[in-house]
Amino acid sequence: MPKIKVPATTANLGPGYDTLGLALSLYNDFEIEKREDEQLKIKIIDQNKNKEIKIAAEDNLIALAYKKYFNFIAEDLRGAEIVEKMHTPLARGLGSSSSAIIGGLAAAAVVSGKLISENDFIQLAVELEKHPDNVVPALVGGLTVNFYCNNNYDYYKIDVEQELDFILVVPDFELKTENLRRVLPAEIDYPSAINNLSRVGLLTAAFINRDYKLLKTAMEDQLHQPYRKKLIKGFDQVLEAAYSSGAYGAALSGAGPTILACARQNSTQIAENMKKVFESNSIRTDFFIVKACNQSLYQYLKEEISQNA
Repeated sequence: MPKIKVPATTANLGPGYDTLGLALSLYNDFEIEKREDEQLKIKIIDQNKNKEIKIAAEDNLIALAYKKYFNFIAEDLRGAEIVEKMHTPLARGLGSSSSAIIGGLAAAAVVSGKLISENDFIQLAVELEKHPDNVVPALVGGLTVNFYCNNNYDYYKIDVEQELDFILVVPDFELKTENLRRVLPAEIDYPSAINNLSRVGLLTAAFINRDYKLLKTAMEDQLHQPYRKKLIKGFDQVLEAAYSSGAYGAALSGAGPTILACARQNSTQIAENMKKVFESNSIRTDFFIVKACNQSLYQYLKEEISQNA
């Protein structure tokens, strides 16, 4: 039975709204079994809560992605049984929907035995997700700078060193991305845009040069966090706890409510201190301490499919 591991992702990293995304060493596992008919059976298991997640067929991103892939390669749908074992918390700003999309497309590639180009893979994924900042790093790994040019989504990848920890403090409530987009203003002003442009440049330089003392300034944001943090009690205090405990940088993970921090040492203490702030606001949390995932799932698929051709 083929198995595929799709990494969780964190988007924005503060200033990089809809632009920056990072793959993490927290994975959703996909087990794929080919069928002789055209039936597609999907089971999703939340490993954190040890329960099955039921999703209506019309909303199941794995199924939608799987069918979209076969439509793209102009072949009749081939049946499969797909089991997703989720380690990424659902609707917490860690790319669970992107993981489902990439997993569904990858499963279709495995079952069909035909791997489309990486570029086409990305275009299909973005058509489903609407934004590239989570699906692209989930496919290619690393920290990606995502951009749209000549009617095409593309990226620049930065490999992130493994000595750096990413601390994910995950509150026990969901925030849907589509709802969180509604709290954003329809327009932004020049000073806010300039602030974020400078921070994105600084952040990418910090990761390329491994100069992490820049991250406290680089992860500041004026485009989305000031509006979204109002839905997360104690947000500013959680960031303060991260910095006072030694974190290099801290920000909302994606649309939230997970808050991310990065550090080279004292990661468990940083997580505990951030967690205490949430608890003081009567919010239960879990935390994960992970690394960046620099491995490309696309390259893995390329090798697996060529070996079985």
